Amino acid sequence: MAFSHGGQHTTGQGQGQGQGPVPGQGTGQGKGPTPGWAQGPGTGTGFGTGPGPGPGSGTGAIRKFPTGANYAEALQHPEVCFQDTALKLGTVQQSPVLGPKAISGNFASVFSVTATDGRRYAVKCFTRDTSALTSRYTAISATLGALDPDRLSQRWSVGFDFLDEGVLVAGVWYPVLKMAWVQGTDLINWIVRHRQDSAAVLALAERFHELVTDLDRYGIAHGDLQHGNILVADDGTLRLVDYDGMYVAALHGETATENGHRNYQSPFRTAADFGPAMDRFSAWIIYLSLLAVATDSALWDQLHEDHGEYLIVSEADFKDPSSSLAWPLLLTHHDTRLRTVAARVHSLLAEPCASIPELTTDTDPAAGRGQSKGRGKGQGPVPPSAAPGAPGAGVPPWMAGRIPPAHPAAASPGGAFSGRRPTDLASAVLALLGTVLPGTLTLVSALPAAYAPTQAIALAAGATAVTAGRRLRPEHRAARQRVRELSHQADLLKDSRKALLHIELELRRLDDTSARDDTATANALQALQTELRDEQSRVTLDTNRRTARLRQELRELPATERQELAQALEPAVTAYVQEKLRGTPIRTVRSLPTMGTKTVLALLNAGIRTAADFTGVTYENSSNSYGSRAAYLSLPSGRRVRVHGVGEARAATLHDWRASLEQQARSTAPTELPADVERQIRASVIARGTRLQADVRRTESEAKRSKDQLQQRITAARQRMTSEQQQRRVETQRQRSVLLQSQKQLEGINTQREQLHDQLSTTRTEMRESLGNRSYMRFLLTGR
Repeated sequence: MAFSHGGQHTTGQGQGQGQGPVPGQGTGQGKGPTPGWAQGPGTGTGFGTGPGPGPGSGTGAIRKFPTGANYAEALQHPEVCFQDTALKLGTVQQSPVLGPKAISGNFASVFSVTATDGRRYAVKCFTRDTSALTSRYTAISATLGALDPDRLSQRWSVGFDFLDEGVLVAGVWYPVLKMAWVQGTDLINWIVRHRQDSAAVLALAERFHELVTDLDRYGIAHGDLQHGNILVADDGTLRLVDYDGMYVAALHGETATENGHRNYQSPFRTAADFGPAMDRFSAWIIYLSLLAVATDSALWDQLHEDHGEYLIVSEADFKDPSSSLAWPLLLTHHDTRLRTVAARVHSLLAEPCASIPELTTDTDPAAGRGQSKGRGKGQGPVPPSAAPGAPGAGVPPWMAGRIPPAHPAAASPGGAFSGRRPTDLASAVLALLGTVLPGTLTLVSALPAAYAPTQAIALAAGATAVTAGRRLRPEHRAARQRVRELSHQADLLKDSRKALLHIELELRRLDDTSARDDTATANALQALQTELRDEQSRVTLDTNRRTARLRQELRELPATERQELAQALEPAVTAYVQEKLRGTPIRTVRSLPTMGTKTVLALLNAGIRTAADFTGVTYENSSNSYGSRAAYLSLPSGRRVRVHGVGEARAATLHDWRASLEQQARSTAPTELPADVERQIRASVIARGTRLQADVRRTESEAKRSKDQLQQRITAARQRMTSEQQQRRVETQRQRSVLLQSQKQLEGINTQREQLHDQLSTTRTEMRESLGNRSYMRFLLTGR
């Protein structure tokens, strides 16, 4: 079973303890080796490692494993170090200088090997002996291998080969994981690229739900569902990678080797939660995040930080939801479905892992989709359209008075003249006199030839009489009125096409304005989030600086107490020493070498009668040619005297004599203060410690208050911005609805305009055929 076990494939900083210094992520405490490798276009490659159990001999003994450099040296000859045929005959990826290229972490080194058939494998070589992982890999491989791919919602499962004798290094076989290279894009990068495609993100959310349902059906839990371990393939299906922490039924009774990524796991999860239900919290978090982005893509810009190791909510939102920036936006969102799912996930924050229900999508889908389908991102409900045909319904002000009311089509003027009237008889007589009589007279030469113009006039008068009679007919007047009405309506509708273009421009302007508003609001919200982070960091740094100084003073209090006790005792010690020195006469120096009676007399003459009468010796260069120095004895008054016969050597002897006397006196001096004085000093120090501790608490309390006020201010500003944005969206949608109604009506008007032109043409044709002069003459003659 050639199986690929995908690992972390994003280049980034891992979270939690036990992280190896490698691209990718090692999350949780005691994370085992990430069995897998993944690569996505433009997303980088990597794998996650961390301290934890791994493959080994299974004997229980810890043996020393090779280093990454040892493996690189062995892989210079794949035909020797590998037993697996594909690896033995494959080509190991090389670095330009150092030979086989390895990506090394805290637990393993991964090498890329391309087989002769073009398949690419990641070979993970372990640098630590972790025997427990052998049995885990065996159980996981057996369970995943038994799955029927045709019964899965998608081919999310990828496999691996655990080779117990995988690589030969210095004559010893060591285990490796052989993994196929997994193609895909991690969840964060996929969302960044597709967040504006609401349908695609929503479809991905549904596919994720189907994947989680597969895991629940087969009693499997991944253990670390997070953005880096969920890859989106080119066909939009999902792949799960990194099976180190996976639970299968064969591992019942074991404990978890890792607790998963902290930004996707319940704060209450422990190693004891290892079981089929341990994915449920992270499944709800991921589904909520995908649903939120699908519903309102602006939420991604507002809640996700660039390079953040989370989607839209993180560990801080789980542990302290009251100060979260995300929950207020999600719980008060205008979309009903998103609000419902957010409220359900929010209720899980305080639940132990064992009480978290399976991921479901049983909320009313229509409630959420019905408000957002066919609208701009995050726009409010569409107001009801005006009733069709209502006066002015959906008509913008600039179109008022330009759209005629709808009239039922008037009856066609067709038919013929009927019911001759006196005016018709008069027209007939005049037409007869003007045409027949002049012609008859001309034939019988009753009129002179010069009367021809008069005959033409008579003919014209007859024709005019016929025309006048026809126009006086009610049928003709009705037809002409109908033509005028149709022409008037056609004139009123002649600007409908321009109006449609204007509406299209207005719709585009609304979309552009809405997009700019969304971008500006997202930037403003991001700026607020940055301000919150920066101000909180500033408060934290200032608080840490102040409390560090106060705690340093607290740590120094014992030394301060000792110093003050010593300072309080020093006057008594000094007085005791001076008393001892005054009790030692200067004549006792006669017992010292080079000190005789003359020297003692010289000292007495100089006023030095006891050891207390001088405090020390100083020297000055002498002007004689011997280069010796002149010695001076320092008196308690600060004066110096030069004693005859006391040179540099004798002065040194006197200094040492006095210093020994002082040392002896100090050794027997008082070492304790009076009890009341000592109690006073110690009480003073305790009071200072109490004040310092109070200052620390006050400083921390002020910092918390400042952070809370900052959080409240930023949260209020975010809510205000979001509310104002929602109001603008509702207003934009209202205007859009009005314009769309106008557009629909204008499209109907275009159709009506074409119908009017057809009716006008038909009416004119029928007038010519049924109500023309010829028809009227026939009517005059026949009555039909």
